[in-house]
Amino acid sequence: MTYQQAGRVAIVKRIAGWIIFIPALISTLISLLGFLEKSREQRDGINAVMQDFAHVMIDMIRFNTGFLSGFWSHSPVPDFNHHSNILFWVIYALIFVGLALQASGARMARQTRFLRESIEDQMILENARGAEGQSRDQLEAKIVVPRHTIFLQFFPLYILPVIIVIAGYFVLKLAGFIY
Repeated sequence: MTYQQAGRVAIVKRIAGWIIFIPALISTLISLLGFLEKSREQRDGINAVMQDFAHVMIDMIRFNTGFLSGFWSHSPVPDFNHHSNILFWVIYALIFVGLALQASGARMARQTRFLRESIEDQMILENARGAEGQSRDQLEAKIVVPRHTIFLQFFPLYILPVIIVIAGYFVLKLAGFIY
């Protein structure tokens, strides 16, 4: 792949990453809000007050985000106490696939920019050599950019999802939503 093609692929990867990331994040957040609202039980003391407050806040968010009505009606509501929630976990994983795509595209864009600047610098030296110097086409023909896969993005694809799941589990457990 030439560095011009790598630049175009980098732009496509970054755009695809954002297109996957944003809806998956919104759907996951709405699913979690649905879980919090669904798991609301009548409890005594401070728990009842906190759950009433959470219910009011979720209703206010739903009311003020009417443009997200498709997400509110179609996002899967997980049940962490009883079911496996496959669709919820797939959408959750798409968040990190989108982040990895965007990171891979950003890396390719940085490399492409570096190659473009290096060719410009080399062209100055080649012009100084005169007739025996290489042309831009000859320099560009020598450059082969390797393909970058999203699976090499270890932190956003493998480590970050696990950290967030563990932190979310402890928060939901401490808040009393998971028993």
